[in-house]
Amino acid sequence: MHRRHLLASMATAVITRIAHAANPRPLLSVSGRIGRINNHTTGTFDFSERELLELPQTSITTSTSWTPQSVFVGPTLLAVMSAAGVSAGTLSVKALDDYAAPIPWEDLVRYGVILAHSQNGKRLSNRRWGPLWTIYPRDQYPDVLQGPIAESRFIWQVNRIEVIG
Repeated sequence: MHRRHLLASMATAVITRIAHAANPRPLLSVSGRIGRINNHTTGTFDFSERELLELPQTSITTSTSWTPQSVFVGPTLLAVMSAAGVSAGTLSVKALDDYAAPIPWEDLVRYGVILAHSQNGKRLSNRRWGPLWTIYPRDQYPDVLQGPIAESRFIWQVNRIEVIG
């Protein structure tokens, strides 16, 4: 009886690992007023790391309040939203620690905001700004992209976006 229980436990552990490998945790989930859903269980459009990296990549060279001038690389938020079937709305961008800030659609168009995955050629990690960080071209628009409201939109550790309004 003990042996059968051990074998059953081992089989369950293997099946769980296989299921987890088949459905890895998404790098980014987009929810709310979206036009495409690829995860019907959660009603979201989820991006794996590979899928996010397959989007056209853009770079922004800028400083932030937390970093010296750096080259940040990632897809534009417009490209990410387009993949999720979104063409308007306010984005509530959310971080691993549940911090959230709104980003108006106009910012995506006017500033070409990116969802950076790399800084100076190195991948962002959860310990250092990652997995994703919303980056504006702050140095190109210093009069507009500084101050508390603008800085609240430089959201690091992004893992979710909810489209509202």
